[in-house]
Amino acid sequence: MSHGTTPDPLLHKPAPGDWESALPDVFDLANPPVGAFDAFADLLAGESGLPYAMVNWFGIVPGQQLFVGLSNPVGTDLPQADRTMPELTHGWCPDVYQNRRTLILNDTLAYAQFATNPVIDEFGIRTYQGSPVIDDRSGQVWATICGIGPNPRPRSVGRPSRAFMEHHRDLLMKAIKERTRVP
Repeated sequence: MSHGTTPDPLLHKPAPGDWESALPDVFDLANPPVGAFDAFADLLAGESGLPYAMVNWFGIVPGQQLFVGLSNPVGTDLPQADRTMPELTHGWCPDVYQNRRTLILNDTLAYAQFATNPVIDEFGIRTYQGSPVIDDRSGQVWATICGIGPNPRPRSVGRPSRAFMEHHRDLLMKAIKERTRVP
């Protein structure tokens, strides 16, 4: 960005607690506001205590996952996640998207159907919590929100994690719903 230019409000990354103010009054679902969703992901990571958090928007890039909101760990040796994941078989958000339900994996290796996921080896992910963002007007799943980390968590945090993710999903859905027009 050159000196004296104004940043694009869709790319501007506000403070994590101020993500809603960066959402445009109306936005196109095919072009989600990255800066606001990055701030939401930062808030999600900070409040969950997990080093990574994402808003994973489906359907924009065919056959890929697009993290329109991304919070990477800072000041650690953990790898940095990219904005896209080229496979719909990587990670657990495709399962959340397809099954339309919150998924909490306190230890990804404890579940046979999820233990072979490539992100376990590639990123060392042992904890996943994700929830679908579903428009109640159309029934369409637009996205998922998730938090991931390298350390397993005790089973006792399962229900609080589910409540936490569904609460934050509802916050995001409310803000999106207020700013979209669905036929």
